[in-house]
Amino acid sequence: MPETDNKPTNKGDEITSLDETKIYLPEAQDFNDYEFTAIAQNSNTRQNFYIEELSGDVINDALYQRDIAVCERLNIKFNFVSETDRGTVTNKVKSAVLADDEAYDLVINSLSDGMNMLTASGLLYDLKNIPYLTLDSELWNSSMLDNMTMGGKLYFTTGSLSATYYKTPIVMAMNQRVAKNYNIDDIYETVLSGKWTVDLLHKLTADISQDLDNNSKMDENDFYGLAFDGTFGNVLFNSSGVDSVENGMLAIDSERAVSVVQKLSSLFGNRDIYFNDKIGTGISADIFRNGNALFTTYTITGIVSGFRDMEDDFAIIPSPKYEESQDKYYTTCNTWLPSGIGVPMNCSDPSRTGLIMETMAYYSNQYVAPAVYETTLRGKVARDDSSSIMLDIIYENAYFDLVTAMNLNETATLLRDCALGEKENYVSEYQKIKNGAQDALDKIIEGVN
Repeated sequence: MPETDNKPTNKGDEITSLDETKIYLPEAQDFNDYEFTAIAQNSNTRQNFYIEELSGDVINDALYQRDIAVCERLNIKFNFVSETDRGTVTNKVKSAVLADDEAYDLVINSLSDGMNMLTASGLLYDLKNIPYLTLDSELWNSSMLDNMTMGGKLYFTTGSLSATYYKTPIVMAMNQRVAKNYNIDDIYETVLSGKWTVDLLHKLTADISQDLDNNSKMDENDFYGLAFDGTFGNVLFNSSGVDSVENGMLAIDSERAVSVVQKLSSLFGNRDIYFNDKIGTGISADIFRNGNALFTTYTITGIVSGFRDMEDDFAIIPSPKYEESQDKYYTTCNTWLPSGIGVPMNCSDPSRTGLIMETMAYYSNQYVAPAVYETTLRGKVARDDSSSIMLDIIYENAYFDLVTAMNLNETATLLRDCALGEKENYVSEYQKIKNGAQDALDKIIEGVN
């Protein structure tokens, strides 16, 4: 039996150290043609499984190569259950666990509309108690381990095992033509120097909005320095590095957190200056695509699908720091895309599951990461060498926040609305929902449904 401290047990030739971060290929075992069943939200645009064998699509083919490598190494078969609707994934897993039917070994789904509900219902296995998973390695997102651990337990994570994970970072795009018109200095150098902040974003965008159709109101037909959707409020708050949970207690009303929300609201709350596509209909992206915004914010996957054929050149940059003194940029990741990875609570063989998952993650890092990152992002989205350097910065600190992911008693919604000035009186409004939000977190921590 393997050790239970989540470390590889075979230190011989079967383990390959890739670099100083110590990514290991775990030991090989013969699982006698075991059928490993994974269920996920999966589609052409939100892909976690291969759609067809060697289709010519680089991501699809990388997933297929990964699966072949895992099957050959461990003597297993994969049974992939693909659902286009994330609610269907959640309901199927819920029904199976409640019936004590071990129908699924692995689940991949949205954090904010899937994994959160399975966690709150006590239907997921503590990943820290699954052998072989190196949750602190480069194969798995580090912010998940830091921010999603509740009561010492981690019910879901993400990382290279999910191809969609690479599409979750929320980034900023800057129209190079418009920037030149406004004599904006080299934005890449600004980022590299550490001077890209929310204050500078406001300075560059506050005075350039224009009523293009002269109808005396600012709407989607006009020009903006910055167009965003509602999630940008969470992005800006996370950019401050404020911990939303401390010692099991929600901390988004700490003195620091309140100060951040109030400042952000004062900077980005004016709708005569900034366009907010509050419910995410895609209008803000259209404004930018049409050349009518200097900046916008969007997920990497949105840029891949939406801006590739844009006439104007654009720069890809990380979201700004809250203040220049910070030592890094935090890249908030979209929690609605199906990147969350978990194991159903009724797992009967955690050692087998953990070894298969870790091997999948290892080969995903070998095959899928290069396909997404190098071929798709660097080759098709990044329009110059500097954009490629920005991608390195973006992925280096891909960040998931518990409040953003779980939205306990609508805390994430309130936070983003107040940070963007859509709702006032943050402190008093938060007091109305604070107890309910803390109760929800306490129940998860205590394991109470």
